[in-house]
Amino acid sequence: MVKNKKAAAAGYGHKRARKSTPVVATFTTGILRRNPGTNFAVVDAVNLSRLSSRRVAVQVIDWSNGTPVALPVSPCNRNRCVVTVPVNMSRFLFADVSNVAFTYEVRVTRIVDRNLVTNVFGLSNTPLTPQTGNNVLERELVRLRRMK
Repeated sequence: MVKNKKAAAAGYGHKRARKSTPVVATFTTGILRRNPGTNFAVVDAVNLSRLSSRRVAVQVIDWSNGTPVALPVSPCNRNRCVVTVPVNMSRFLFADVSNVAFTYEVRVTRIVDRNLVTNVFGLSNTPLTPQTGNNVLERELVRLRRMK
């Protein structure tokens, strides 16, 4: 029996720990103005976990005409590409944005886990050089909230 009522209300003193349900969230770059040298939007994902693989879904959206137009994402060649990132490995997904007139957005849906890191880069054609203004690192991605 717990003597401290505040501790009991906070969940202390229980013998079994609660199993938490993994939280899945969607993160966005926001709308990016395409640098003229940017040909590809690339998402690099690295899973630093030692315990389990993680799934990452990527969407790339052309906003040039004011309405969303989904672009095919490789390696799936679908508008929404899902890949599994094995333990202690990395994967990349990309979309050709060379025909995007002005603006595009990248969305990454994944489990919220500090050991899964995703960065977004706008790259030129060969030699795939990062382009100024089209790079968004993990800490700069914005978490989207679900509308209720």
